[in-house]
Amino acid sequence: MKAAWAAVVGRPVSHSLSPLIFKAFSRETGRPVRHYALTLGPESLEAALRSARRRPWTGWNVTLPLKVEIMRRLDSLDEAARETGAVNAVRFHEGSCFGYNTDLEGFLAPLDKLGFAAGVKRAAVLGAGGAARAVCAALRRRGAGALWVLGRSPERARALAGDFKARWAPLAERESLEALAYADLVVNATSAGLDGKSCPLPEGFRLRSEALAYDLVYRPADTPFLRAARGAGARTLGGLGMLVAQAAAAWRIWFGEALSERVVEKVEEEVGRHNL
Repeated sequence: MKAAWAAVVGRPVSHSLSPLIFKAFSRETGRPVRHYALTLGPESLEAALRSARRRPWTGWNVTLPLKVEIMRRLDSLDEAARETGAVNAVRFHEGSCFGYNTDLEGFLAPLDKLGFAAGVKRAAVLGAGGAARAVCAALRRRGAGALWVLGRSPERARALAGDFKARWAPLAERESLEALAYADLVVNATSAGLDGKSCPLPEGFRLRSEALAYDLVYRPADTPFLRAARGAGARTLGGLGMLVAQAAAAWRIWFGEALSERVVEKVEEEVGRHNL
């Protein structure tokens, strides 16, 4: 069997764990896959896609700053890509390019594993960008009750909340502190924490002891958000499980086969040792 070609594309991508994840998937399944990290900016995207249509690529994982820019250059989009306004996986087939978004599936997978996703009554989402949009869409699909969008930009938070019939509040104001204090699920959908120092939680916040604090940031493994949430007595969940679940969804899209739960769990454990 010839090796399939795949890559994570964006800028920067040198930090990406995707090549490691797909190498492990390949080893566990016996399907040969060569997965690369390719630095690609918006100015080169059109030429790169023209070339990809002619070459034997199987798929791309798409990261910033291309997730929105690439949408108008593809032949079709799945429902999740249209709903979130972003693409993070592309499948190439016979000269055509098809766009998908696996954020919703990836976000929910770790919650489902904990038996948590179906029982969310009150959720607070920190952030108002693309990741926050995917989180809101996923929670609405699962029937979450009260949903709050807490953002530093009132305009963006208000707009996102309006799209999902949610409430909103500027971070650090009284309403946001109340939303955090009563939430079952608190999600960090901002980039705060990537530097290992920044925490998006406002001063004076409180969390319920039964609450789950979920950070979409996966590197570092133990973020300031997770440490602060633990300090407040909440349970915590890091972003690595979501990353591996997104990769598993891309594998299914590319090859038409679902990975077993055993393989996904084994790869997550292996990649976690590289992400300390």
